[in-house]
Amino acid sequence: MCEPYFKNIQKDILSYKNHLEKNNMTIDKTNKLFLDLILDILEYLATENPQKLDELCEYNIMTMKKEFESVIHGSSVSEKVQAVLLTFFMRIAKEMDVKYKNIENESLSKLYSLMSSKNFRYPSYIKDQKEFALENMPDNIKRMLYMKSYIILSLPPSIAT
Repeated sequence: MCEPYFKNIQKDILSYKNHLEKNNMTIDKTNKLFLDLILDILEYLATENPQKLDELCEYNIMTMKKEFESVIHGSSVSEKVQAVLLTFFMRIAKEMDVKYKNIENESLSKLYSLMSSKNFRYPSYIKDQKEFALENMPDNIKRMLYMKSYIILSLPPSIAT
């Protein structure tokens, strides 16, 4: 089991979501589409069962929590910040897909479908993040799960349970 994470940060996520909603600036329909997805996913992360999120997002928490926290504890609403959020969210969706073969949140699923589409034209701040978000994740998640099971099997029965 992973360390608790979302329980302590959900209020901050909701606060940042409200800040982004009030202070954003969209210039076209594509930017608006991604902004709406970001806001919906922030709402999901701020309100979903935190223990469930900790399990669903375990790998992503380990690898990107500092970047995510720097965004939600800051006041910037720039494209760079939105690109960090989209990368974090893409990686959550990919982790769900790899671990459970299902992306349970509708907005995460829509983001994943858009970012996986070959012919979709991304805003420049998103295009650069697409490959970074996905390149080695499946193998790394499988390795993490293998190591967790190996560690649990190595523990004495009284400790493993």
